[in-house]
Amino acid sequence: MKNICVFGASSNRIDQKYKDCAVELGSLLAKNGLGLVFGGGRLGLMGAVAKSVRAAGGHIIGVIPEKLNQPGIAYEACDELLVTATMHERKATMERLSSGFVVLPGGFGTLEEALEVITLAQLSYLSAPIVFLNVDGYYDPLVKQLALCVDAKFTNPAYMGLFRCAASAKEAIDQILNHTPPDLPDKMEDALKQQ
Repeated sequence: MKNICVFGASSNRIDQKYKDCAVELGSLLAKNGLGLVFGGGRLGLMGAVAKSVRAAGGHIIGVIPEKLNQPGIAYEACDELLVTATMHERKATMERLSSGFVVLPGGFGTLEEALEVITLAQLSYLSAPIVFLNVDGYYDPLVKQLALCVDAKFTNPAYMGLFRCAASAKEAIDQILNHTPPDLPDKMEDALKQQ
């Protein structure tokens, strides 16, 4: 079974439209035989997607740092709950266990996780699909910023192909299932040419 890592908000104070999208995503993961790897929390979009995968009979792997592994925070219904010493170990474990990544709306932590996997893909440490679930244009400003990195010549234009945006959970799953790795320049060779 392929496992898909889902990054997303841990806040419960968010609009229902984001929770609805997370629930739909969880259901579609399970229906397509895809396991869930996530941050191990029971709150916010993390909790919504995990509960939805559970309700649809899917497999769930939670990865949570020791500091957050507390009653009321950790999602106890995981098939596997892996506890790491640090946030860095948590991310590395999630990346190692996953064949693709879906980024639900979220805050600083979600953005950091998403940009890390894009960077790892840019450096050829990952070749997995990365899809932003762009609910109501939530990620439009981020995509605009990444395009500015290209326009200002900080980033090779080809690297915009490292990720996709999806307007719906169904589109995100379709992009994961039909992923073809982009043809990208070698980052090291590209850097050496600039000397």
